[in-house]
Amino acid sequence: MMKTSSFAGLFLWVLFAVAKLITTPIDTLQYVMMLLLFAYLVLVPLTLNLVPQKNAFYRYGTRLQPFAAVCAGISFFFEQGLTAVLFSVPWLITTILIALYGFTRVIQEWKKSRIFDVLIQLGLMYISIGGVWLVLHRSGIQILNFSDVIVLLTSIHFHYAAFITPISMAFIGRMLVRSAPVLKPWFKLIAFFVLIGPPFIAAGITFGETMPVLEFASVVEFVTPLVVFSILCLVYLIPKLDYAVKMLLSISFVSLLFSMSSAMIYGFSHINETVILGIPLMVFFHGFVNTFGFSLFGLLGVTAFHETKTSIQKSSLSM
Repeated sequence: MMKTSSFAGLFLWVLFAVAKLITTPIDTLQYVMMLLLFAYLVLVPLTLNLVPQKNAFYRYGTRLQPFAAVCAGISFFFEQGLTAVLFSVPWLITTILIALYGFTRVIQEWKKSRIFDVLIQLGLMYISIGGVWLVLHRSGIQILNFSDVIVLLTSIHFHYAAFITPISMAFIGRMLVRSAPVLKPWFKLIAFFVLIGPPFIAAGITFGETMPVLEFASVVEFVTPLVVFSILCLVYLIPKLDYAVKMLLSISFVSLLFSMSSAMIYGFSHINETVILGIPLMVFFHGFVNTFGFSLFGLLGVTAFHETKTSIQKSSLSM
């Protein structure tokens, strides 16, 4: 169901992008909206499709997801205010249902949870924060001294860095540890830093104007383990995979190295007060590569791996 929703979502996203190009001059804010809606329509259902042990909250959330994603897209055509908020609320409800699904998994599995399970559980819960920030942006309420772009970027952060990244990392990490068991302790350490990264980066964004060192430290804390993880996967995992999965995940990891490098450059520019990558360029390069390179190809790679594994198991059983 979720895989079908993601394919239908891709078609709807193309229509949305064309409508935006026709009706609205494309600036940084409009570009962020398009990347965020791509997550709603395509990447979130692809991610949820991977997660096992589904319960009532999962079923309610996934049934609401297509409708809620379309409503969120419609909200982007309205000026900030009540109407825009009303169209964004279904997505908030969807993210809350997904978070409740993650929370119930914590309650049910906490005694036997491994690091892979924790990545999935916290990723599922983090997404609700992104839903809250979407509604805040659509309301037009002034949050601290944040610009509209920063408010929406905070929402996108909790969909990509806090939801898609840890969950996809859980599945890829399991593949990595199986191919190279000696890396298991290192993967646990990497996963720990990735899990605490999203709230740390959120704090860095909040206090970045007055404490640029904090923002840079938060970027380093989150980027470094992802870079190490990508290199380990390229060295130890990729050579052992089938061709199709190898190509998909290779594109994902190389894209991650590029996007995380741009994030590091952006964070460093705040330390020495030199504009190397401003927000518009940062959103374009980092956002585009992270969305269509790392996230999309990574999820497609994991999906292809599991489908290949399932088909092999079915073939062996039928013999």
